[in-house]
Amino acid sequence: MTEIQIRPAAEADQGFIRQMVRDEDLDLVSHCAAEYGYQRFIRQMVRDEDLDPTALHWSHFLIAEAEGEIVGIGQVRPYPKCRELGNLVVKEPYRRLGVGAQIVNALLERETGVVYLECLTHNERYYARFGFKRIAWWRAPMPLKLKTGMGQVVGPLLGFRVIVMRRD
Repeated sequence: MTEIQIRPAAEADQGFIRQMVRDEDLDLVSHCAAEYGYQRFIRQMVRDEDLDPTALHWSHFLIAEAEGEIVGIGQVRPYPKCRELGNLVVKEPYRRLGVGAQIVNALLERETGVVYLECLTHNERYYARFGFKRIAWWRAPMPLKLKTGMGQVVGPLLGFRVIVMRRD
């Protein structure tokens, strides 16, 4: 396996992160980060994986690189009453090689308190490996309670179920 390097996103990437949410016409799926900048690449990965595009500040992200190419991203979002692991995505050729686990472990090493996440039910076992346990959605702090509560209504209509997990 190619060696994976995990690094914090750089401040120079911030402008591209902000554009990630607004620029819906940009198609970067097959372009490398060196050509377009790290934040545009992060934005595209978030969009491609249907992840929550809110709170995409560069300082929250860790980036996984292999031979200079971004192969994965993840962040812990700081909310006033909680911290949320989110926007974890790994490019298809690097999945099932432990890249996601490296990102999650690196993110969690930086945390000193409780961390929450919301995910689809089929991802529960994956996150349990890192010490996360499912909790009732209404016991989650805001804004997770609001986000997941909406998912409880809309999800079943669209064929999925969102859960909240907590790691102490």
